[in-house]
Amino acid sequence: MEHAPNEESLPPSIQRIRRLEQLERERIEEKLRKDERRRQSVLTGKPHGGRHDLVDRIEERTKFPLTLLGIAWLVLAIIIVSTDVNGSASIFFVGSFFGLWVIFFVEYLVRLVVTPDSRGYLKRRWVEPVTVVIPPFQGWHVIGIERMCLLLHEGQLRVLTVLKHHSLFRVLLAAAATLFLGAWLELLFEENAAGGNIHSYPQALWWAIVTVTTVGYGDFFPKTAGGRVVATILMLVGIGLIGVLTATVASVFIKEHTDANKEEFKKGHADLGQQIARIGDRLGDVERRLGATPADLAAVDAAGASEPDGDVDADPAQSTS
Repeated sequence: MEHAPNEESLPPSIQRIRRLEQLERERIEEKLRKDERRRQSVLTGKPHGGRHDLVDRIEERTKFPLTLLGIAWLVLAIIIVSTDVNGSASIFFVGSFFGLWVIFFVEYLVRLVVTPDSRGYLKRRWVEPVTVVIPPFQGWHVIGIERMCLLLHEGQLRVLTVLKHHSLFRVLLAAAATLFLGAWLELLFEENAAGGNIHSYPQALWWAIVTVTTVGYGDFFPKTAGGRVVATILMLVGIGLIGVLTATVASVFIKEHTDANKEEFKKGHADLGQQIARIGDRLGDVERRLGATPADLAAVDAAGASEPDGDVDADPAQSTS
């Protein structure tokens, strides 16, 4: 009967493939564990029974129709905005627009009235009012409001991690202060300049944003020497800001990858130590089977040290016969 080959006896390429397979399995298992934790968080924080189940049934039966109505609301909004540019929107479109809004609000209000714990309901589903104010987000009901709350919370933690990394938040705050101050200084120089085209703070702020982001539309531009000095400073700030932002985000991902590699190296070192220990045990067993005494082993080691390139008798018993 043939036995499966030991891991140490396999070629290095096969060992690497098996190691990659093991890592992929661990990644998939970790993803499944994370999804299960999310599901358990939703289930454990969500009460059941009585009117709680009635609220769930109401949401289950209305989520798809309300998602379609949310899309319809968005279409009506686009129609109203586009027709108001060239003329007045029809009363039908405006009435339908606000009528859909009333439907979303009434459905949400009914669930709040039916649930026996409205305060806990609002706390668990803190993001749901957004779906009433901006109806296209009604599609979140299909995914699950509790699940969306967890996902948004995780995204918030992710953003905070990036902002705290290398004090990026302070850099962005300083850049924003420079932006608003630069727009104000630009307005002082250009407001009464001959042939100037920046005459209000909104125009100056728009120009500052375009300048800092290095877009440069050219619709507003400085005419005075002082305005050009301010523009030069904002250009340099914009170049540095984009570089810092890109480098910080990249550094976060690199740090996560490096931390993962460190854990992998630690695990690899532990596996290597176990393999060396097993090899040592097997060598000791071979030596005992050959009947070698400690003196015989010392003689073999001495011979190997004096003749590193020569062949050493593999059988210590023969060397003493």
